[in-house]
Amino acid sequence: MVASVMERHADRPVIGERVKEFARDETGRTVIRLLPRYETTSYQELWARVRSPELFEANVVGTAELIRLALTRRLKPFTYISSVAVATSLPGGAALDEDGDVRDALPVQPVDGGYAGGYAASKWAGEVLLREAHDLCGLPVTTFRCNMILAHSRYGGQLNVPDMFSRLLFSVLATGIAPRTFYRGDAARAHYDGLPVDFTAAAVVALGGETGRADTYRTFSLVNPNDDGVGLDTFVDWLTEAGHRVERLDDYADWYARFESAMRALPEAQRRHSALPILHGFREPEEPVPGSVIPSDRFRAAVRAGGVGGYADIPGLDRPLLAKYARDLTSLASSAGVVTRA
Repeated sequence: MVASVMERHADRPVIGERVKEFARDETGRTVIRLLPRYETTSYQELWARVRSPELFEANVVGTAELIRLALTRRLKPFTYISSVAVATSLPGGAALDEDGDVRDALPVQPVDGGYAGGYAASKWAGEVLLREAHDLCGLPVTTFRCNMILAHSRYGGQLNVPDMFSRLLFSVLATGIAPRTFYRGDAARAHYDGLPVDFTAAAVVALGGETGRADTYRTFSLVNPNDDGVGLDTFVDWLTEAGHRVERLDDYADWYARFESAMRALPEAQRRHSALPILHGFREPEEPVPGSVIPSDRFRAAVRAGGVGGYADIPGLDRPLLAKYARDLTSLASSAGVVTRA
């Protein structure tokens, strides 16, 4: 499959001639480990392009090009950033674990009209390519299936404004309304599955750098499996306890309608940061999930064994992180003339 992808795009290499020249001259001595870096984009752009050739070239052809580089002269360990969207893409089935071969678990990955389905398909294709390269050539691979990557836990002003979490918090702060609960049924153990980017990056560097045997293929699910009852309702509680004025509405449908109207009434400069592009995902209350639906035993064991320096376990989400989000998002709103309800 790697060869097939490369033959179809041989006239349009995506890593550039300078990189390929470097690979011919120096790769055997200086390239230690490959970590693909993929383009990032906004929700609107991603939604418009999930089936486009651009996404295929960035996430699939780009991976195939880097596999070719990894196989040049000597094998170079390959660290691949995938997504939990691959693990949860089996219709009606359980989430994939960290041990199974994605080719057996998901021999076909349909691209339907669902949210960002093409993105999940492109990440699945990258995993398939790497499994083939591993089996055929012994390429050592570490795959990380990441869930929601949140802002840095310490650096002020460092956050991904267009992501789902930032958009939701920004909109709650800007409109001053939230539902009594984001969940249906008993929400006592509802949990938000996300990890700060500083921990995620540390895990990728530390665990991706542990090559072990030369022929190893490992998958880690970078999720937050803590059954701690810290969910969206908790975040709103923390915001109100910190002095932000947020009215809690008992009727979820009423909140949804008022939330949409309030966001549409925001000035354009703030409306583009709001949750409007992802509002359909909140049309109904969520099912509460204790911990994570993604199996992550290998990842948790590696962290607990000291595999990620400075961390004794996978961290939970806490008040200081939410307080930093609130400060940064309030500053973003104020800089463009929107006063949050504090």
